[in-house]
Amino acid sequence: MKLLTFAHRGEAVAFLASSNFSPVDFYFDGLLKSNDCYLLITGEGPQNASEKTITVLANFNQEISEVYNLGVAGSLTTKLKKYDLTWVRTAYAHHAEKLEFKSFSSPSTRAEFDCLTAFVRVVDPNEKQKFSLIASIIDRELWAVASAAHLFKKNFYSLKVISDDLIASSEDICKFVKEEAPKFSQILFKGFEQREFIKPEISSPLLSTSFTDDPLFYLTTSQERKLHSLLEGLRLKGFSLEEILNFKEVREIKAQEKLPKERTRLLLQYLIDRLNPISAKIRESIEDSLTVLKEAKITPSYDPSFEDDWLGISVRIQSSRDLEKVKNALKIFSYEDFKKIFNGQFDV
Repeated sequence: MKLLTFAHRGEAVAFLASSNFSPVDFYFDGLLKSNDCYLLITGEGPQNASEKTITVLANFNQEISEVYNLGVAGSLTTKLKKYDLTWVRTAYAHHAEKLEFKSFSSPSTRAEFDCLTAFVRVVDPNEKQKFSLIASIIDRELWAVASAAHLFKKNFYSLKVISDDLIASSEDICKFVKEEAPKFSQILFKGFEQREFIKPEISSPLLSTSFTDDPLFYLTTSQERKLHSLLEGLRLKGFSLEEILNFKEVREIKAQEKLPKERTRLLLQYLIDRLNPISAKIRESIEDSLTVLKEAKITPSYDPSFEDDWLGISVRIQSSRDLEKVKNALKIFSYEDFKKIFNGQFDV
């Protein structure tokens, strides 16, 4: 059974009209159920969306298999205009003047653009321009819904209809969205109904052959899939393969005197950082926290996707002195500080 989440009832009217939904006797209003799905009106903002989605998933965890967030979003790019419809690839969030540490990616094969969830309304064109470096659309709820789905190990999908690009004030956009809600809802419903029947657009594998056929690199099957995904993400952000090949950092990696496997690792790490602007800062903060271990010749490892806060260590001890160094380093090392970075507590 699916869980469909909407910020406002107006965005859900076409869905409510399509099925026989009945209110669920629950802790709060806004939860309805039909034969094949739950429908939740969360209210506006990340806190409402988070609290209500988590509560519903906690109570109906066994019934709900996947989570959908549907609604309006503002455009941060000239590629998306009013009434355009798009599936979302990755959800980011911005809160208290900084980007939230964790991001959440949808398994949707039709997803084209990333979405930034803002904890306050963003209407200033200068602010929008700044956020356009992170994502192509902006909303108030998706990241919170995606975070809740991740907590309960559910896949999430998000379908957004574009409500505005550079509307001058929050008062204007609120009025516009309210007036146009039935139209937005109908657009969302039609797109959602077609989700099972749209043939995904598969990009050409030639996108990655410039690297896989290059003897300077050696890729495993999983690395090749990762490379293709990263290149496709950059393509959707507007970069051509020629531009990617001519990135200064890519040319520098190819010129380094390293083994092909190491060049591949550096290439994938760079492309991840290029696609996700905050990942480089996260990695830098993690590496700083591990300095005391590395100085004792302990080799640390961690989840490269930053999703799980595990820490692995490897060490070779050849003398009692080596053992003492390792013991002292482990006493000094703060695992709590390391975990804090995975919970988003670091300076951007």
